[in-house]
Amino acid sequence: METITIICKNNGKTKEAQIINQSDKYMKVVVEGTQLFIELFRDTVNKPYTGHTAGLEFEWQPKN
Repeated sequence: METITIICKNNGKTKEAQIINQSDKYMKVVVEGTQLFIELFRDTVNKPYTGHTAGLEFEWQPKN
């Protein structure tokens, strides 16, 4: 599995996450060291993936 770094937009902290499933506009990740899954979405391929869980907003921008 590929490991990425997601950013919490609420507090600026970063976490490592492993990609479970990914397409152009959808991604499902699991945060390392937890059983927390986050579903991330985006409208267009030029925008970052964003998702919400536990009242927090997370974001990941792939490098082009």
